[in-house]
Amino acid sequence: MKKLIFLLTFTLTITMLSHNGITAPVTDGLVSYWTFDQQDIIDDTARDVWGKNNGTIVGNPKRVAGRVKGALEFDGSNDYVNLTNLGDFGNQLGTFTFEAWVKTSLKRERWATLFKVREGDCIGWGIDLNARTEPPNLAVNPENRIGNLFDNISFAKDTIRFYLAYKIGERGCSTSAPPWRFPISDGEWHHLVYMNGMPYVDENGREWRGQASFVDGERIDRHIEIDRHLRRRRIIAEFDDFMPFTEPVYLGAGNNRGKAEGFYKGIIDEVRIYNRPLTEEEINQNFEVGLSVEAAEKLPVLWGNLKTAQ
Repeated sequence: MKKLIFLLTFTLTITMLSHNGITAPVTDGLVSYWTFDQQDIIDDTARDVWGKNNGTIVGNPKRVAGRVKGALEFDGSNDYVNLTNLGDFGNQLGTFTFEAWVKTSLKRERWATLFKVREGDCIGWGIDLNARTEPPNLAVNPENRIGNLFDNISFAKDTIRFYLAYKIGERGCSTSAPPWRFPISDGEWHHLVYMNGMPYVDENGREWRGQASFVDGERIDRHIEIDRHLRRRRIIAEFDDFMPFTEPVYLGAGNNRGKAEGFYKGIIDEVRIYNRPLTEEEINQNFEVGLSVEAAEKLPVLWGNLKTAQ
């Protein structure tokens, strides 16, 4: 009965929004959604309005106006949100989409983390801003190649560092940490999307699945498609078995083996995680929702109805 009510509520609400020229966020494959709206924050809990992964607020981030209704502003020193280890999703991290609206004027010469989980030497997932990876110092630690890769981070203005490191089986290890240039620290709102498993076809007609990143609806990483070596590593990222991460994901800081680091200074809003790559059309749909003034007023009603009906 609850499922029927949910479907009816969802269909009715989507119809009403579409009639008014407003689209709703994509829900197919949606794992968790944190709006950070006023009604979705209770004491130190940030409600997951779609899934079961309520976040725990650490420090004292301010409740401020966001891209859509409310948001959280982080102070860059000790604020973050513990999003848990995301349950079944974290246990089988393979294809995914991470999406958020961010606003920062980070001008100081330091890097910061939007979200991150890192445990051991070969499990990690996240986004760093104004950051790049330094070559590993194998003279100091010749055996810990992956550990060096993720520990040696330095400041790089207007660079976004997307990365994924994972174990394959008992001994195998693979990693990617591509940095892309984009002036995101300009004090304006930006829609940021990072995903794994997006399909594309190369010049020989062969289909691959790779990582992709979008800012404000535009893909910023297209040059990876001509790099055969990286392309092969990215196809592995979808089809091999992943070892689970058990540590919680931090938002607004990085969880580096249980220690918070790289504190973010700025505002974060509308955070969503999917268990599949979105299409470009779906990315643009979510981007347009965030741009809609009317949606800012009507979406909280939509998600409140959907959550009640589940």
